[in-house]
This record gives sequence, C-alpha cells and structure tokens, in this order.
Amino acid sequence: MASTTAPEEGTRYSTPNITATAKSFSWEYPVPDNAFWNDLKFTVGRNFLSSFSSPEEIAQLPIDPNSTQSKPEKLELLLRLLNKKIAAREGEASPQTFYDVDYEGWDTAWLGVHTLQYELGRIPEAEQTIRMLADKRRNKANLSHFHSLSVLLFEQGKYAEAEEVERPVLDWLVGRLGDTSPQALGSRRIIARSIWKQGPERRAEAEALFEEVKRLAEESGSGKYAVYKDEQVEETETMLADLRAGRI
Repeated sequence: MASTTAPEEGTRYSTPNITATAKSFSWEYPVPDNAFWNDLKFTVGRNFLSSFSSPEEIAQLPIDPNSTQSKPEKLELLLRLLNKKIAAREGEASPQTFYDVDYEGWDTAWLGVHTLQYELGRIPEAEQTIRMLADKRRNKANLSHFHSLSVLLFEQGKYAEAEEVERPVLDWLVGRLGDTSPQALGSRRIIARSIWKQGPERRAEAEALFEEVKRLAEESGSGKYAVYKDEQVEETETMLADLRAGRI
C-alpha cells in the first residue's frame, strides 16, 4: 500500500477513537471526513485513495466533498477514475506495462477496482479481478488476495471452496500478525461461517470456532490491537446470531 497520507484534521480511520499506535498499522489510512466519503465504507476510501501518489494528485480529482450523490453514483465515479488512472499508467509505461514498471502501484490500483466492483454488486467481475491479482502476485508467499477471494466464494454459495481457500490464509495471517489481529479474527469468522453453511452436521464445529474467535477478540483488549476489541467482539456475536436466525 502506498505510504502517502492525507492531513490528519478532518479524517477518519477504520475504527473510532483510533490510537497513535493503530494509525501506524499498514491497513490504516486517513480517509477524509466529509459528505462524499462518509456513507462509503472505510475500505472503499482507503483502497481508492492509496492508489494515488500524492495529496496533490488526490486534490485534483473531480470529487465534491459536499456531494449529494447516491452511494452507487459515488462508487461508479470512483471506478471510472481508477480505470482512467490505470489506462494512463499503461500508456506511460509503453512499450512495457504498468505491471512491469510499478508492480506495487499496479496491484494497489487493481485492488481498488476490485473493491469498487464488489461494493457495486458486480461479483463475477470482482472475482475475475481478485483472481488476476492472486495469480500475478510477485510474492507468492503473500496470501492477502485469497482472503478477498474466499469472501466472494462464500457470497456465491461456494462454502466448501471458501473454507478451503481461507484455511492457509489464516495460518499466514497468524504467523504475520498474530492470533488476536483483526485480520486473523476476520479470517476465522470466514471459515466459521463457511463451515456453518455447509450443513447441520457441521454446526457444532462452527459454534466452537465462533467461541474461539470471541475468546481471542476479548484477549486482544490487553495487547496492541486493543482499539479493535469491541468491534471484533460485536461483529463475531452479530455474525453468529445472524447465522442462527437464517439472516445470512
């Protein structure tokens, strides 16, 4: 992810009451706190804005901070802007490719495209994009794109495949960030809900995994991920309640 940061004033992060320590985590990014961005998910803002190299480049984008556009209109605008940027970078790189001359920039920009496709409900397109990113990753040990792929598989009812794809991702995340990181907890939830949806015969297994996630989330309150504790506990409890009620 690009290291560019926006001014601190008038920004928001992935969670309220962010700490100075948490701001330094690679997945955090200061997203503007204004009418355009506030009804879009944090990940949309982060993955879009980190595709641009400087605050000056961001400031030149045709984005009205006081916009009254609908959420789909905003997402379509951001997708057009990212596609335009990718096309421009491809032209600048010729006779090579954007991928050849700036892999990290290419990867970040296409991840932004994937995020927007997903938010717009274009699941087949989002899956095609994330599979491209996974297949073309230069560091084959990095499994982050498979984390996104497992979510898409789950949403298409491919529960066994989602579980299979996510299990090595969990091991990778635990080794890289630790058991109580929000990413590892999220990975466990993906596995747990995929197990649940495979049928009543695996419900007890899923319930046990949800209890493990909740325990680890509670434990995170005494470590460097403490700022995420409450939302991780709540998300785990809500997901299990929704599964039990048949809402997801």
